[in-house]
Amino acid sequence: MTEEPQAAGTSLVGKLICCCLLNPSPVMDTRNEEISSRSRDLENRACGERHHRSAGKRITPTTSLLDRSKVYGRKKDKEFILELLLEREEASNGRVCVVAIGGEEGVGKTTLAQLVYNDSTVANAFDLRAWVFDSEDFDVRSITETILHEVTKDQACKLSGDLNVLQVKLRERLSGKRSLIVLDDACNVGYDQWDLLRQPFAGSEVKIVVTTRNNSVPRIMAAISTRHLEVLSDDDCLSVFLDHAPPELKFDADPKQQAIVAKIASKCKGLPQAAKYLGGRLRSAHCTQWEKIYISNCEIFEDEWQGLTRLITR
Repeated sequence: MTEEPQAAGTSLVGKLICCCLLNPSPVMDTRNEEISSRSRDLENRACGERHHRSAGKRITPTTSLLDRSKVYGRKKDKEFILELLLEREEASNGRVCVVAIGGEEGVGKTTLAQLVYNDSTVANAFDLRAWVFDSEDFDVRSITETILHEVTKDQACKLSGDLNVLQVKLRERLSGKRSLIVLDDACNVGYDQWDLLRQPFAGSEVKIVVTTRNNSVPRIMAAISTRHLEVLSDDDCLSVFLDHAPPELKFDADPKQQAIVAKIASKCKGLPQAAKYLGGRLRSAHCTQWEKIYISNCEIFEDEWQGLTRLITR
């Protein structure tokens, strides 16, 4: 099993949410206790409820579905991935064409994969497509079964529990077809696992898009290219924020609300997932409380910030 780089182990989304929501306490002891308790809760919520597997809690999966009207700042990234996927290249010597999307948590890797997956040129170029969410442990049998189910589109298909049977069926289905497979959030991948998973792809024209926070994964899969996503601009973050904020938000008409919202968007540090969470968070508070909740509470002490960084380290 590979070791994730240190940068991937600290959730900046969680830190930003905590930064914007915690009330600093004048008493150091009680403040640390409050930070510890709230930071754990808020990070779980901010990260789409993808809780630690060791805690035995369910990880919320992703799907291929996407509202493209609410995606901003990823045009060049999408074009880069599309160009690689649409090149005609036959697989040889058992090698599979892998394109990786990397970046920190909350930067929009899944969203970019969804954009590419649902693009009309991709739908027309590939005979078969499959979307697989990895549940942290890269279970080869489960992933193989999901891919087979996706490419057969047969609800009545009886899938054997034996991996050999599944892989033989998958290889037969992929033969002579041009296929696209998305492996979303694949972070804990060992080479033996990957080598076993790719066996049914040998000899077929299969292209894989993998999203990951682990810089080792593209190397293990021998990706032909890795697109490392940069954070969004403040304007794009503001657009994401407004898409999820309350409908009654008078951003254009009310200068005071406009100033508050602009400050909130800047606190997202270019992370669309943080912008989405904070926009949704406004729905549970009255407009008179927005500035208190999101602006005043962001003025925390430097030692609290450092404490949050340590507490939210995975």
